[in-house]
Amino acid sequence: MRFGTFFFFQAAPGLTHAEVVLRELQQMDWTEELGFDRIWLTEHHFIDYGLAVDPGTLACAAASRTRNVRIGLAAAILPFHHPLRLAEQLALVDVISGGRLDVGVGRGNRPAEFRGYNVPQQENRDRFEEAVEILTQAWTEPRFTFRGRFFTVVDAQVQPKPIQQPHPPIYQVCGSKESMENTAARGWPMLNSVLRGNAEEQIANNRDAYVAALHKSGREDEITSLLQKWGISRQIYVAPTDAQAKEEAREAEMWYQDSFRRFVVPERIEDAHPSLQPHFRQLAERLAKVNYDDLIRETVAFGSPDTVARKIERMRDLGVGHVLCWMNFGGLAQDKIRRSMELFAREVMPAFR
Repeated sequence: MRFGTFFFFQAAPGLTHAEVVLRELQQMDWTEELGFDRIWLTEHHFIDYGLAVDPGTLACAAASRTRNVRIGLAAAILPFHHPLRLAEQLALVDVISGGRLDVGVGRGNRPAEFRGYNVPQQENRDRFEEAVEILTQAWTEPRFTFRGRFFTVVDAQVQPKPIQQPHPPIYQVCGSKESMENTAARGWPMLNSVLRGNAEEQIANNRDAYVAALHKSGREDEITSLLQKWGISRQIYVAPTDAQAKEEAREAEMWYQDSFRRFVVPERIEDAHPSLQPHFRQLAERLAKVNYDDLIRETVAFGSPDTVARKIERMRDLGVGHVLCWMNFGGLAQDKIRRSMELFAREVMPAFR
């Protein structure tokens, strides 16, 4: 298995925005020092849920601070970018990093972000498809022309080209069966998150849907290699004992859960597009029932090194190849994050290598 640390830059109460950013940059240094394999970065806008507003800039910062770890995006939200500009930016990051960039892409799911960028959320799928085509052509063709519904590119010559050929590895964040079928058809690895509910059940269901989609796409021979790259993000907190981990992480986790609810459910559901309102109402109802004991039992990986190792072992048994360790959620104190990372790196990771 491979292990990376995951960075959202959450602006929890009591921290200035500058403190949030500088703390997590320091955690990137620790990621390499402690022997993790990757730094993973996400993209969010207009909310304290995450200040990771520019994954390309953050990836460049990570590349400049490290020498060995790979740097992954999980993910760049394609409907919020002009794909030609993003292709240039990420090619430059790949060069600066010495070919250490992995590019995860996603469609986005937060209403306020689409509203802020004046992009109709119901268009996210079609915009995503056009952006993917432009990215891959920009990285692989000397010159290219593209004419779509949303983007027109005429005789463009994108430079520099990425170091990695034909382009940096591409992953897709998959939150639906349709997106799993899409990424399987392209032969890309998928990325998933476990944020609430029964983690093992969700992981197994996602694996089965992805493998079925690979069979449907005629990619049976690629199943093993793609599952080895399959990444799951999960909140992890390690302390000397289970009781200590549970108590120390409680406040941060419950702030996170509230921030997640505010992130994915519009303040006024009736203002959302009619096609999206039923989903938002169902989501609001589910999130209203979240409680800490259920999260500890089913969702998060909090506990002593032995307890967390058992949860990671179960992920391995379910086929997960890469764990995106979200260890800095909800404004946890920096010294506790450092201790958790050390315990995980020294007492959990070695059992899976």
